Amino acid sequence: MHTLVRSTATILAIGALVVACAKVPYTNRLQYNLIPNSLMRGIGASTYTTMLAGEKIQRQGEDADILARVGRRISRAAAEPKYDWQFSMIVDDDMVNAWCLPGGKIAFYTGILPALKNEAGMAFVMGHEVAHATANHGSERMSQQLTLLGGLVGLEVYMANNTTVKPKDRAVILGALGVGATVGVVLPFSRMHESEADVIGMMYMAEAGYPPAESIKVWDRMEEVAGASGLPAFLSTHPKSDARQENQREWLPRARKRYQRNALERDTLEELWKM
Repeated sequence: MHTLVRSTATILAIGALVVACAKVPYTNRLQYNLIPNSLMRGIGASTYTTMLAGEKIQRQGEDADILARVGRRISRAAAEPKYDWQFSMIVDDDMVNAWCLPGGKIAFYTGILPALKNEAGMAFVMGHEVAHATANHGSERMSQQLTLLGGLVGLEVYMANNTTVKPKDRAVILGALGVGATVGVVLPFSRMHESEADVIGMMYMAEAGYPPAESIKVWDRMEEVAGASGLPAFLSTHPKSDARQENQREWLPRARKRYQRNALERDTLEELWKM
């Protein structure tokens, strides 16, 4: 037991050192990250293969070509040479979603295309997903959960050795603390990641030559396609659309300056997918 406590303390000490040197792109937020990027890239690659194994992948056609083109432009703006970027279009018209795994493994579902509407809309969501990878959000979440678990284990050891609290009562206490930490720390932390990815994604799309103002309109279309979930924003891993839009408007002047230097000549606002 004492070895476990010492190990937990060591992990926390290492984490403190990492916080001092790791920063998120653009926002410059100091980051808590215990897990090496090389390890996360390996996890992302193997998980990507598994997740795509049972899906129907659109490998040819206009939609797949647009996804690949947008992915190339956004990943160049992200400038992560160690990432082996991959972009897949999953055929599922009922799934309004896109996701990213560590190391740059990205998938879009065909169901999200009407909400994107045009190439610029896809560039924003692509930038958002790429941002999760470049900002190491996955490893940061795992680091936080690892630390949380270590803290609860340490408390159990302390109560068992230094108090008269019975085992069943300790279980109740630890359970309550675990739920409280999940609602109070883990879920808001995830919402912060989403807002951060919105900002970074908007900057990436502007750097790649796409009009960043289109990123704000995507959320209106997303709500129209998906409808209201009824889930309170406080318990959701995603902020409400109006909060996301307000956050992006604050960054929009800086994104526009990047766009003006890199604007593409072709019309990226042309409607490609209808609601």
